[in-house]
Amino acid sequence: MRRTILIVGLLFVTAAAGFAVQVTLQYFQAKSNGTSISLEWKSNTETELLEYHIERAGQDNQFRYVATVQAKGSNQAYTYRDDEAFGKRDGTDGSTASTYFTYRLKMVNADRSAAYSNTVGVTHNVSGIKRTWGMIKEMFR
Repeated sequence: MRRTILIVGLLFVTAAAGFAVQVTLQYFQAKSNGTSISLEWKSNTETELLEYHIERAGQDNQFRYVATVQAKGSNQAYTYRDDEAFGKRDGTDGSTASTYFTYRLKMVNADRSAAYSNTVGVTHNVSGIKRTWGMIKEMFR
């Protein structure tokens, strides 16, 4: 009986591992240049990876979808520039403008299973004039 449970358990683990997202990242980093936030990452391996979904969280710590980047294959470098972080507001009432953001990658496999990368944080240093103009533009969107 124990042997049967052990064999069934091993088969389940092996089957689950076959459907898991197989991605390893060499690095994942974020930098602010004062007008946008640049995300950079490099994959070591990408097995059956379809795409990366970039997600951002502000002070409310709720990750929200930002963009999709198509996978290019193993050992590839990626960059994404987030221009929308400027003047973004957090929370359901939109009352707080954030200057610190946390990013993560949702790595989506061909069978739509997913895994998440580690998170990276960045302080978005924006001048007072640019911040005011950005908030005014955000009101009219």
